[in-house]
Amino acid sequence: MAYVLERAGRAYQALGNADIPTLPPEYGKPQPPIYPLIQGSHGGYLEARNSPADGSCGVGSYPCKHPGLDVFGMAGTPVVAPENSTVIAAADGSSSPFGGYGPWIILLEGVSGKTHLLGHLDPANQDMAPVGQSFQGGDQVGTTSGANHTHWEVRDVPIPDYAHGQTGFDIIMDPVDWLAEATVTSGSIGSIILLGGAAALLWFLWRR
Repeated sequence: MAYVLERAGRAYQALGNADIPTLPPEYGKPQPPIYPLIQGSHGGYLEARNSPADGSCGVGSYPCKHPGLDVFGMAGTPVVAPENSTVIAAADGSSSPFGGYGPWIILLEGVSGKTHLLGHLDPANQDMAPVGQSFQGGDQVGTTSGANHTHWEVRDVPIPDYAHGQTGFDIIMDPVDWLAEATVTSGSIGSIILLGGAAALLWFLWRR
C-alpha cells in the first residue's frame, strides 16, 4: 500500500520504487491526473492480473498484464490533464480499440510528444473535454466514474499499429517514470533559462 514520507520538508507519495511529490503541483506543469497520486491495491503498471476485481485475464478486451496505472479517486473526483495537451479522441470505451476502458475515455496529445489515455471517466461530464479542446496541465477534463479510479496510460502513439503486429504494450511507458522525467525536464529548462538570463545581464553590465 502507498504511504506518505516527509523528505526535505516536502511530502512524497511512495508508489512502487518512485517517490512523487504530493504537494499541489504547479499549474500548467506535469502532474498526476488525480491529486495526490495514489495507487490502489491492484492496477499497477504492467501488474499481472490475478484478481477477479482487476479483470479476467485473457478474456475479451482484458489483457493479462495491466497496461497503465490505476489512480485512485472515488466517483466524482476531478480528473485533470497531466500536461499541456489537446483532446484528440473521446469514446465510450466499450468497443475496439478502447474496449475495457469504459464508460468513457479521452486521449490527450501532450506537448511532451506523448499521448495520455484517461479511462473510466464519467460520461455525464464528457462535455468538459470535447475533441479539439486544449488544456493546461492541471485543468479539469472530467471526473471519475463508479470505477472509483481513472486508468492512466502514457503512450508513444495514440493507437497501436495492430495491422503490423504492434500491441498496446509496445507503445507505453510507466506513468510514474514519465511524471518524474517530465517534472525534472521542465525544472531543468527553467533553470537553464534563468542562468542564461543572469549571464547575459552580467555580460551587459561588464560591457558598460
